[in-house]
Amino acid sequence: MSNLNNQLDLFHGVILTPEQQEMVNNYIDNQAKNVIKRQEECNSILRLLEEAGFEYGKDFETTFEIEEWSGEKELGYSYNNSNFTHKITCMGCSGGVSIIYNILHEGKIKKSKCNVTIEDGKLQAYSITPQYRYYKASSLLSKLKEKNEGVERKLELKGKQEAALEVIIAKYKKLYPEAVVYSSTDYYRRSYSSFPIVKVKFKSGSEVSFTLGYGNEMEKEVFHKKYDAISETTKSLLERFNNQPSK
Repeated sequence: MSNLNNQLDLFHGVILTPEQQEMVNNYIDNQAKNVIKRQEECNSILRLLEEAGFEYGKDFETTFEIEEWSGEKELGYSYNNSNFTHKITCMGCSGGVSIIYNILHEGKIKKSKCNVTIEDGKLQAYSITPQYRYYKASSLLSKLKEKNEGVERKLELKGKQEAALEVIIAKYKKLYPEAVVYSSTDYYRRSYSSFPIVKVKFKSGSEVSFTLGYGNEMEKEVFHKKYDAISETTKSLLERFNNQPSK
């Protein structure tokens, strides 16, 4: 123990100095105040969610609990040698209020949760909103519905894309049985967003890739990129151009 003013009682352990006891008392009082504050915040969040039309168990849940905590706690400061460790029993809390929302995971819609915080009567749940800010509860409900509907649309789109990929892959496997035909992904420029493509890779190492078609005609592929494994010399390029028929 770093504080030399502590006295050792053979029967009860460390006897705290008045200053240390005050630190312990202040810590216990602050923890109790924090529990009350957290409980009031959670109650306010629950009230706002319910008033806005959120459904408990479907759209949100609460895991907030008040419990007694007991354990060793270091108090004081090392710079002035006032730090010490003491066993403290006080009130504590855990959990909070969470929004339940849909995500797309491994081709299926699954549930996920994000914590809700409150400030000036507005709520924040950044996992379901496009901006990192606080919203009115009614606006947050709209964002939740938009989020869930967006996930459903993504799942529907994914199903259509997978069906189109199968059609295109089958087509090029039939046309070029010795080539390796498979689905892959590419990325938009200046973005991390990906999109599906079909690659046709030949024995030489040359390959051609296609993107899916548009709208309800995804199976009508569109040329995307090519890679020629055999470099063409300038002479052969000139000869090829020279032998092209005139327009």
